[in-house]
Amino acid sequence: DAVGREPPDEERRDDRDAPTARGPHAAAAMTLDFCGESVTLLGERALSWNDLLVVADVHLGKGDHFRARGLPLPPGELNDDLDRLAALLRETGARRLRVLGDLVHGAVKPATMARVAEWRRGIDAKVELVPGNHDRHAPILPTGWGVDVLESVVMEGPFAFVHEPSVVAGAFVWAGHVHPTVAFSGRADRLRFPAFVLMENAGLLPAFSRFTGGPVVRPGPGVRTFGCVEGEVVEQDAPRT
Repeated sequence: DAVGREPPDEERRDDRDAPTARGPHAAAAMTLDFCGESVTLLGERALSWNDLLVVADVHLGKGDHFRARGLPLPPGELNDDLDRLAALLRETGARRLRVLGDLVHGAVKPATMARVAEWRRGIDAKVELVPGNHDRHAPILPTGWGVDVLESVVMEGPFAFVHEPSVVAGAFVWAGHVHPTVAFSGRADRLRFPAFVLMENAGLLPAFSRFTGGPVVRPGPGVRTFGCVEGEVVEQDAPRT
């Protein structure tokens, strides 16, 4: 019942500090078949399909937003997110980066505008945005970012790409917005990690931003969950009945 709800703004523990959650269903990337197409889930919270790299909920400038309100988020999250995006584009060879909404978190400060523009000059790939609810705070993105703003529903092959989960007739839907997580138990802790959630006709992407909370989704009939743990994709086993 959490699907489709805006998640709370809360910091999730960074997966770089996670205990080991690897198992027989873990890999840096997992390639699965959807509608006859091979789609690769990546442990760095992205998916790859043909020449397309897809992420959701990047929330650029979120650190500025929270620090301005007195919350002590550590600095450096902007550079971290941009470096991760650049690395994924290099590793996959993608010619297009598509963001499924919430590229920005709110009004963007000049320093953030300049840093993203600098990053963009080093990226050859086309950058596309399916607008999300947070993007309304920056209806006109800086020209130097070189972002093509698309429609709210983008059809390509057998897939529909959206921000908020919705039903699109005849298509498998890829969406963001929910920021799904999974919970793994270690020896002493029960920790949450960003996750892919796959259903019969839809897939939810994990939030790309490291500082993003979201609901725990559990696997079950018709639902598969894949945690992003220390750069690996870890499929969570459904509970035994």
